Amino acid sequence: MSSNKKIYFRHEHFRNEQDKIIKDIIEALNLKKSILIHAPTGTGKTDASLSAAISFAIENNKKILFLTPKISQHKIALEVIRDINEKYDTDLKAIDFVGKKNLCVDPVVSKVNAGFYEVCKSAIEKKQCPFYLNIKPTNKTERELLRYKLEKELNTKKTLSHSEIKEIAINFKSISNKPLPLCAYELAKIYAKSCTIIVADYYHVFSKKIADSLLPEIGIDLSDCILIVDEAHNLEDRVLKLLSKSLNTSHLTRAMKEASDMKNPKLREVLDNMLHNMEGLNENKLKAKNLLAKPKNNFNKEEFIQKEDLIPEKYQDHLLELIIEIEETGIKYLEKTNETRSALLNVALFLEQWILNLKAHTRFVTFENNLISVKYNALDISLVTKEIFEEVYCAIIMSATLTPLSMYKEIFGLPNTTLLKEYSSPFDSKNKLDLLVTDVTTKYTQRGEEEYIKITNYITNIINATPGNIIVFFPSFEILRRIAEQIKINKPKVIQEEKSTQYDFEEQIKEFKSHSSRFGGAFFAVMGGKASEGIDLPGNFVIAAVIVGIPLGRMDIYTTAKIDYYEAKYKKGWAYAYIQPAIQKTIQSAGRVIRNTTDKGVIVYLDQRYGWQNYRQYLPRTLRFKITNKPEEDIFDFFK
Repeated sequence: MSSNKKIYFRHEHFRNEQDKIIKDIIEALNLKKSILIHAPTGTGKTDASLSAAISFAIENNKKILFLTPKISQHKIALEVIRDINEKYDTDLKAIDFVGKKNLCVDPVVSKVNAGFYEVCKSAIEKKQCPFYLNIKPTNKTERELLRYKLEKELNTKKTLSHSEIKEIAINFKSISNKPLPLCAYELAKIYAKSCTIIVADYYHVFSKKIADSLLPEIGIDLSDCILIVDEAHNLEDRVLKLLSKSLNTSHLTRAMKEASDMKNPKLREVLDNMLHNMEGLNENKLKAKNLLAKPKNNFNKEEFIQKEDLIPEKYQDHLLELIIEIEETGIKYLEKTNETRSALLNVALFLEQWILNLKAHTRFVTFENNLISVKYNALDISLVTKEIFEEVYCAIIMSATLTPLSMYKEIFGLPNTTLLKEYSSPFDSKNKLDLLVTDVTTKYTQRGEEEYIKITNYITNIINATPGNIIVFFPSFEILRRIAEQIKINKPKVIQEEKSTQYDFEEQIKEFKSHSSRFGGAFFAVMGGKASEGIDLPGNFVIAAVIVGIPLGRMDIYTTAKIDYYEAKYKKGWAYAYIQPAIQKTIQSAGRVIRNTTDKGVIVYLDQRYGWQNYRQYLPRTLRFKITNKPEEDIFDFFK
C-alpha cells in the first residue's frame, strides 16, 4: 500500500483486502467522514482499524475509543497496540476499561449482583468504602504524596489490561511502603487520562448516564476522538436492551417480602397495589382478549398498555419520592442481609424509566410461564447513536455481518456523508463451497411431516458424506428437537440444550472438538444461540455446516411494533425489523466454518427462500450458491 504517511502496522505483510481497508479508513479520517465496513472473517479488521487510526492519531493528536461488546475481545485490541509499541518503539498508552463491578476490589460489595451500582454509590456517600477513601484522601498532604506515588508507578506503564489495573490497585503501597489498597475503577480513570487509546464497552459511550459522568473525568472530548465500533452487528441489540426495562410479578412479590423484612409496611402496600394492578392487566387486557381470539394466537398473551395502567392513581403525584424510598430501602436491605441482589432495586430501576415518556418506545403486558410482565421496550437506537456518531471526529463501524450497509447506515443514524465499504473474503474461494437446496423449506405455511422427512433425509446424507466434524444449525429449538431425534447416523451426535448453562455448553463443545481427530461428529445447534457466535472452531474442528431454514423471529407484539415503527420511518418495516435480523443470524452461523487461510469447508443452505430476492439481497454480495438436489455428491467431490 502506497502512502506518504507512515502506517503503524505490526505484521510484515498485509492480508488480502487488509491494505484496502486501511487505505479506505485513512481516506475517511482525512475527509473527517465516518466509515461503515462489512469485511468477512479473516480480513483482520482489528489490526486494520487500529493501524489506520493510530497512524492518523499520532499525526493529528487525536484519541481513540475502541469499543467491543464483550470484555474477552479487549485482549485482541491490546495485543495489537502492544505489538505496535514494540515494533516501532512508540510510547502509545492504552487501557482496557471495563465496568465498575468488574474492577471492584471490595470483598463484600463486589459480590452484589442486582443493585451493585446503588450499593457502591451509597458506600462512597457514607464514606464506608476504604478503597475509595484511600484514592481520594481529604488531607492535602496525603493527596500530594498519593499523586507522586501514582505518577511514579504508572509512568512506566504503556498498555494496561483491567486485570493488571486491579492487581496494581490491590497491591498498592504508600510512600512509606505501607499497604494502601485503592479503588481499581478510580485508578483506571486516573490512568485513562494519559492514554491515547481506550478499549471499552459499548455502554461506556452509548449509555448517556455512564458516558456523561465517565468521559469528562478521563479527559475524553468526543469531538476529538476516533471512535471504532467492533462487532457492530451487536450494537442494535445491545443498545435496545440498555434502553428497555421489564418488571414481572415475581420481582414485585420478592420486593414486597424485602419491604416486610425491612419493617416498611407503607412500601409493602405500595408494591402490593402495583401487583394488584398488574394482575388486573392480566384479567382485563389478556384474559378478556382470549375470549375473542383464536386458541393459539400469539397475541393472546400480549397486549399494549399505557403508563398509567401500572401505577395506582393515588401514587402518581409523588412517584419520584416513592422511587427514592424504594431504592434506599433496597440498599439498606443489602447492607443488612449481605444478600447479593435486591428486588427492591430492580423495581426502582424499572420505575425510573417507566415514568418517562421516551421516544420510540412501546409498553405492553405479557403472560408467560405463569408470570405477568410489563415491558417498556425501545424500538430505535438511532435516537441515541445518531448524536454520538455526529459528535465524534470520525467513526469506524465494522463487522463481518453488516449487509446491506445502507440499512445499517439508517438504523445507526449515521450521517449521509458516511462511506460504505464492503470487502471480499481474503480466503481462497476454492476452499469454500456454498450449496443451496431449493426443494425444501421451514416456511411456517409449508411445514408438515412430509417436509420434515425431506429435510431429515438431506441432513442425514450430508452428515454421512462429510469426512469430519459438522454443525447443523436450526431456526429454533422446536425444529431442532423435531428433526435431530429422527436422524440416524454412525457419527456421535452432540445436541445443544435449550436451557444449558455456559459450563454445560463449553463441555459440549469440548466433546464435539474431540471427535475431529477421528471420523468426526455432528453438533446440532440453533442459529442465534451460543454456537453461532463467540466460539472459534478453526481447522478440522468443523469442516461443514448445514443451515436449516431461516431463523425468523416469533411474530410477537414487540416485533410487530418494531415493524410498524420502521415502516413509518423508512417504509422498510419487514426488511429492517424481521428479515434482516434473521439473515444476520444465518451469516453468523455460516461463518463458523472458514476461520483462517488454511481452512476448507462446505456450507449447505436447506431452504428455497435463500434464492428469493427479498431474502437474497440481505446476504453478502460475494456469496455465490451452487444449486443442487444432491448435496452429498458435491460434498464428496469437494473433499475428494
